[in-house]
Amino acid sequence: MAEKNVNGKAAEQPLEDVKQALDGAADQVNEQLNEFGRQARKKADDAKSEAVKGLNNIADTIRREAREGGADESALKNADQVAVNLEKAAQYLKKNSYEDIREDVTEQVKENTFMIIGVALVVGLVVGLILRGGGNRR
Repeated sequence: MAEKNVNGKAAEQPLEDVKQALDGAADQVNEQLNEFGRQARKKADDAKSEAVKGLNNIADTIRREAREGGADESALKNADQVAVNLEKAAQYLKKNSYEDIREDVTEQVKENTFMIIGVALVVGLVVGLILRGGGNRR
């Protein structure tokens, strides 16, 4: 049976102390997780901003190099089209949230599964050849 204190009530104080301690610990863990989430989101936002800047810089560089390199009209047109697509990618990243991007990627993978697998295989092959040194080793 439970012990009784001077008022005749069961000795519930230790249970209340444990409950308060657990509540306090849960609050601390929750606050730490929230802070971790804020820091992770900030780092992700910073990385996204850097990617946007990088894509725009690459687009500018492509245009400049094509002009300064004396490219013919066709090459200038192609360089400009590549630059426009890079700028569109930068705008997409800047405009869309991570959730929007995830949904778009998921939708594209579902709609173009075989093409994406093919692209992944080609990219893997190219990266493998680059890392291997072109395949002339014996």
